[in-house]
Amino acid sequence: MMDIKKVENDIINYDIVKVNEDIRQKVNNILINEWESTDIIIRGKVVDGTKLDGFVALKDNEIIGLITYVIENNECEICSLNSFIENKGIGTNLINKVKEYAKEKDCTRLKLITTNDNIRGLEFYQRRGFVLSNIYKNAIENSRKIKPQIPMFADNGLPIRDEIEFEMKLQ
Repeated sequence: MMDIKKVENDIINYDIVKVNEDIRQKVNNILINEWESTDIIIRGKVVDGTKLDGFVALKDNEIIGLITYVIENNECEICSLNSFIENKGIGTNLINKVKEYAKEKDCTRLKLITTNDNIRGLEFYQRRGFVLSNIYKNAIENSRKIKPQIPMFADNGLPIRDEIEFEMKLQ
């Protein structure tokens, strides 16, 4: 049984569907294309993206957005978020879907990590109610030891150096 939420937006209509075996390979391909591998490094720990739960935004059977997460100890951590059509509410709707699901699972906190170079992300998450909870200075230096393909500099020219944690209380 698929968990589907119909979403109607100004210009585009899409479904939000829980990641399942039918679309797992497409999700894995997105992780490889967007993050250089299915391994995601968070606070120096390798997270296997092929085993993460998540939701996708589907339009005409194509993935236009992806969010992955893990739930541990009554906390839900967003591991990745991609929206392939900007400024249409896809990222926001995916976060809201995870937030709703985390509450159903009795999570008390929703959190995520981004990096210091992600200026748009820093604004995006704060506008959606996340607050800064931690800064892990020079954390990416250690992450590169595990995943050397992490670039030194972002497309915007900023050094990729620190992990910034955001959180949202759920209860």
